[in-house]
Amino acid sequence: MRRHNGLFWGIFLLTLGVLFLARNAGWLDVDWHSLVDLWPVLLILAGVNLILERRGSSAAFVTTVMLGVAVPTTLFGFFAHDRDRDEYNFRWHRDNDDDDDDNRSADDDNEDDYRSERDRRQSDGNSVQSNTFTESMDADTREAVLKLAGGAGRFTIGDPTAELIKADTKQHQGTYSMTVDRDATTRIPTIELKPTDEDQHINLKDGEFDNRVDIHLNAKPVWSMDVALGAGQGDLDLSAYAVKSLKVGVGAADLDLKLGDKADQADVKLDVGAASVTVHVPKGVGCRIKKDGALNIERLDDFTSVGDGEYVSPGYDAAKKKMLIRFDGGVSSFKVVRY
Repeated sequence: MRRHNGLFWGIFLLTLGVLFLARNAGWLDVDWHSLVDLWPVLLILAGVNLILERRGSSAAFVTTVMLGVAVPTTLFGFFAHDRDRDEYNFRWHRDNDDDDDDNRSADDDNEDDYRSERDRRQSDGNSVQSNTFTESMDADTREAVLKLAGGAGRFTIGDPTAELIKADTKQHQGTYSMTVDRDATTRIPTIELKPTDEDQHINLKDGEFDNRVDIHLNAKPVWSMDVALGAGQGDLDLSAYAVKSLKVGVGAADLDLKLGDKADQADVKLDVGAASVTVHVPKGVGCRIKKDGALNIERLDDFTSVGDGEYVSPGYDAAKKKMLIRFDGGVSSFKVVRY
């Protein structure tokens, strides 16, 4: 697989550049939504490619080329769909504004009424919903569980708070809900924060995501976290928290994850699709990485390979605190930085 990585990423970047050039030049007239619906084909191609590569078949060259074209095309369609629809509506109204009002027929008037009503409903549906969720911190809380689910947008975990959790959400479509269940015996709280509407789209305003979830946690408990993100951007700074277990699943996203040294033993599982992942690990923590994936590029400059997809940081055996990172990626970029 590794021998075809350069070929894949070369075709990937070439295809993506051609798509953007063609779009800016107005050469493309494509139903992007239909391309997005074909995303399962990527999984099939990746699976076939992995099997052929493992068997040393020359046909892996063909499937690598197909993936190099199909992946950027599908991603381009995913991010471009909403923009295409908005630009189409703009041109539609602009052309109608040039018509002579005196020459409109009754059918034209009815059509204009229909369009106005449609635009009004779209505008109402696109209003931003903002909410703040909080849960007070109990003095006897030693452990806590966070389950975060997100569709499309930007997700951050930042500086600690005096509350058990404080979350600010801003959704262009739908709202979020939060539940807190405490175990009757251990009194360990399980926080579940998730969107009420699964059909979400990425919306940008002045280069920023309209859909946002900003989370602040209490630094006293030992945390177990399960984070599932769809598309967009994840900026998770967990350096101030004692995290003993972390599972992160992302789709087409840019993930920046900063881990700390508050826990003696940390288990981190990263399951990503077409994503760019950067993980920051403290130098004082012994880190072992187990990596698996079909097509990915890794940058593990400060780590030593011990074979079978495993890497360790310098002084791993002697380190008092240890961290295990298991990375399973599809078409992805994986980078680990020690700070």
